[in-house]
Amino acid sequence: MTVLTAALTLSASATFIVDTDPGGEKLFIDVANKNVSDFEGFVGANNSSAPHVDIHTTGNVDTGSGFATIKPIKDGSLTELVFTPENPDLFADFSFRGQLERDAGGTVTVMVEDNLGSTQTFTFTGLGANADFARQGIISLDGETIQSVTLMSDFKEVKQIEFSLAGARVPDSGSTVMLLGVALGAAEVLRRFILKKR
Repeated sequence: MTVLTAALTLSASATFIVDTDPGGEKLFIDVANKNVSDFEGFVGANNSSAPHVDIHTTGNVDTGSGFATIKPIKDGSLTELVFTPENPDLFADFSFRGQLERDAGGTVTVMVEDNLGSTQTFTFTGLGANADFARQGIISLDGETIQSVTLMSDFKEVKQIEFSLAGARVPDSGSTVMLLGVALGAAEVLRRFILKKR
């Protein structure tokens, strides 16, 4: 069972919510890479005419070519991956699969920065170790787009990365209703606080 916590801040920035399968276009890596920490991928097609995403890792990695897996080099570690779309106005959701090392505690932290520069942090827990975990993802509730996404954990591998173009999919109504309930509850607490201060 996956448990999720999210840091929610009230501001004029984008609001991302959890969507474990937002659907999307595959991120392709055009060539196999060996012992690198910076490389690129292409969303939707395995060629340079597709939208580019720059990828930076903490810990050098090897990758396959195509809809490929990113793994730490032999005897290395992979603790962070940063995906930065070349155009910060293109994508409104992100999802991935992978495996964690035993020491990761079954937890992945995902930080998403919108194209206005605001950041939200999500913590996915209960993902286990040494076995593939189910797809994890986030989607923009208000149509704002992704400037960068950072994954943090102790990864054995990260794979099946997908992005969707802004406007390509609307979050499901259950997620929307849940977020609306949280926002209304916060507004009521703020209203009571202001009334009490008068």
